[in-house]
Amino acid sequence: MIEEPNKQVLELPDVDSNTADKRYKTLFEQINAAAFLTTFEGQILEANHKSCELFGYRWNELLRLSLKDVLSGDIDWPQFKDEIAARGGHNIETESICKDGSYIPVEISISLFKMDDKPVMFALFWDITERIEAEKRLKESEKKYHGLFEFATDGIFVLDARGDILDVNTKLCELVDLTKDEIIGKNLFSMDFLTAQSLPIVISQFEQLLSEKTANSYTTQIKTRQEDLLDVEVSSFFLIKKDKEVDNFILIVRDITARNETEQRRIREHELLKALIDTIPDSIYFKDEQNRFVMVNKAKAEHSNVSPEEMVNKTDFDFLPEDQAGKIFDDDNNIIKSGQPIINKLEKITHGDGSERWVSVTKVPRYSPEGDIIGTLGISRDVTSQEKSKESLIKSEERQSAVFDNSSFAIILTDENGQIISWNKFAENLLNMGHDDFNMKPVETIYPPEEWVKTQSSIQDGKIKGCLETKVNKKGNNLVDVDLSINVLKDGEGKILGFTHIINDITKRKHAEQELEKNHELLTLLMDAIPDSFYFKDEQNKYVLINKSSDWKKFLEQIKNKS
Repeated sequence: MIEEPNKQVLELPDVDSNTADKRYKTLFEQINAAAFLTTFEGQILEANHKSCELFGYRWNELLRLSLKDVLSGDIDWPQFKDEIAARGGHNIETESICKDGSYIPVEISISLFKMDDKPVMFALFWDITERIEAEKRLKESEKKYHGLFEFATDGIFVLDARGDILDVNTKLCELVDLTKDEIIGKNLFSMDFLTAQSLPIVISQFEQLLSEKTANSYTTQIKTRQEDLLDVEVSSFFLIKKDKEVDNFILIVRDITARNETEQRRIREHELLKALIDTIPDSIYFKDEQNRFVMVNKAKAEHSNVSPEEMVNKTDFDFLPEDQAGKIFDDDNNIIKSGQPIINKLEKITHGDGSERWVSVTKVPRYSPEGDIIGTLGISRDVTSQEKSKESLIKSEERQSAVFDNSSFAIILTDENGQIISWNKFAENLLNMGHDDFNMKPVETIYPPEEWVKTQSSIQDGKIKGCLETKVNKKGNNLVDVDLSINVLKDGEGKILGFTHIINDITKRKHAEQELEKNHELLTLLMDAIPDSFYFKDEQNKYVLINKSSDWKKFLEQIKNKS
């Protein structure tokens, strides 16, 4: 264990003691974090008002504690001190213990320096509860959207206004026999998916959506990797933002080719989002009465890609676009004139290199020994990741709602006990049912008893592989022929949360199959009733269908005589 650090310890600059003390007290009390000045052993020497609010202690109680008393028990204190000594400081995300025994997630930044030739530590604790909750909600929302998106039995394109492919689901990849990496990022109109027949249809749907916000469904064809043609039904809609602006173009492709009706639907889960970037230490800066920088810390300078010395005696106009610098200049002047601080103001900053970030800004007036305002003190905390998390959360929830409500198949969600908790509009229309018919009712009530037994016997590992042809009860004692897909929903620990029932109406297809079978029987009966030999050939002159009016020898003689 290190008795006294000897690496990377910061030395405080020599300044007038009275001025330095005022700067230090102003910074210490106004910083938007719990701040502690401690010995190298962690004994708390000073604490600001924010630390009392965060941990629930009175000021004099905190002065009897050590950092070890507010740190999580998971922290190895001797090792923690060694890392601080070796680096001259440390940044970490962990949990802290409050006076009432509760735990709060925090980000800790500790700096090591000397004061009166003794090593001391300056520790800042930021409450990151809001950020953690936002990230959790984002992951949950993305998982719901991802489940609906990937479990769909139709192929789905997500496109921008130029036709560039932003995302596709697994079913679409199966239809065209390509991987996601081979599709995402390409332009739909420059790929070989569309034929001369389907290309104008998709373009017209774009135009119709832009003018009317709705588009009809069409039957057409698309091509696979092997140049095979698939008969498909194409429908589309726009995702709309809250401000009614168009976001993304959704193209839904349903395979209606008979040979593909029995193919198994494979479902894979993919994570849609990457981990958020780590936050950085706050920017701290002093300005004079003309809004020129008097002193800035390293974090502030790094955001403008300069050294702290290069910012001194310059203003925000030297580092930011004129419109942004002007707003900051006006805020600083108002503080100097009124003496009123700005607390936690959210600002968007664009730097000279084009990079953007969101910051939470606190500014207070600086006073001379005579009590005159001589400038401002600013503290800016980078909250870019939190703002991006909020935007992504909103977008994800809107996308989930749009896919759910605009699906061209019935979707019914149940809890782990099989009780219905959610359903889309298509399910209401298909089953002629309303809220009271669905809400918290056992899902088995929508199936005839014998079909429910068949459904349960087809489930393996919590889901039906591919689609099961069955029937459902339509209100009014009617039965509807459907294709059914059932999937289990689990959380990250594998606990079952519920099930999705995806139901596709195949009434028209069943009717067409019955008509085809009936016509085939009539054709066979007619051919067998004709006394002459009668036959059909394909384009390669192979016999497709022959009646049985005579034996082959007689049949060949008839052909010879006729020729």
